[in-house]
Amino acid sequence: MSGSDRPRALAGRYYTDPAVFELELDRIFARTWQLVGHASQLAEHGELITAMVGRDPVLVTNDRGTITAFYNVCQHRGHELVGPGTTALQAIVCPYHAWTYDLSGTLVHARGEQVDEICVPRVAVDTLAGFVFVNLDADAAPLADTIPGVEAELLALAPDAPNRRLTAQLTIELAANWKLAVENYNECYHCPNVHRSFTTGVVNGSTFRITPRDQTIRHSASGVRAGEADAYGSWFTWPVSSIQCYPGRVLNTFRWVPVAVDRTLLIREWWFEAAEPTVDQQRAIDLDWSTTVCEDIDLVESVQRGLASRGYRPGPLVVDPSGTADVHAENAVAHLHGLFRAAVGDDL
Repeated sequence: MSGSDRPRALAGRYYTDPAVFELELDRIFARTWQLVGHASQLAEHGELITAMVGRDPVLVTNDRGTITAFYNVCQHRGHELVGPGTTALQAIVCPYHAWTYDLSGTLVHARGEQVDEICVPRVAVDTLAGFVFVNLDADAAPLADTIPGVEAELLALAPDAPNRRLTAQLTIELAANWKLAVENYNECYHCPNVHRSFTTGVVNGSTFRITPRDQTIRHSASGVRAGEADAYGSWFTWPVSSIQCYPGRVLNTFRWVPVAVDRTLLIREWWFEAAEPTVDQQRAIDLDWSTTVCEDIDLVESVQRGLASRGYRPGPLVVDPSGTADVHAENAVAHLHGLFRAAVGDDL
């Protein structure tokens, strides 16, 4: 493919303009499925998950065995109903004026006042191999229709995924646009010269492949040790969720939450058989964070600074014509740009 025929990177303003970010919140984050947790966090009546979907706070509850999701916003005067860190309640009491809701989001008590029947607006919720996704779009297609085949592929690599528990969570705010974070995650063109610990100690870099397909980007590789449980697989779901399985069936997830045009919260979670990691599991978590994750933080924050420079001119992307990228191509970046353009339309 000649240089003139190659797709080119997006212009810097798509990562630095607050008006672009505002449009994304409506056109992308209010209309897509996003990972918020795992069914093990909702196993008992009253257990709940709080999460941010774009700029919208969301609450997912177990209401007598029914998983229900709704906006985490009191319908009185807008206070968040449940703060971060809360994992179980028998009733939801707004901290502001003590309006009380049941676990389905229905108002049951307004400090003795007679008010209209009120229910917090619902949010679509679905599961995939035990992982919980939500979608603010009431007319959204089911999750399985949006990312067909992913559940079967994940279960083939990690058959006990539905039974895993949250063992560790690490978070950091990146000084970078969310698109930079997911573009970087979905290409390994930078891996040979940046992630040597990953491509020599975790996976066999020569076998790494990334294949875009509609709303999903599939990563695969063999581990450094040959064996049935030593394959690597990752399933990124547009726009900001990824479930991945390291060799040895080490299940972990990435969630990226847009905070501002140049700020993104990274939530890194690990899912093992028990709530506390073993010594070996903790060693793997620490090594991943201190190498691959920290290496990527430096990369995306540097790119964010560069894209804000008047000296930046979008360059050509290196794309393998087969449609599948190895460590010498960046097909998924071009694919992500296509998903972005399709979502925002011609308004930019």
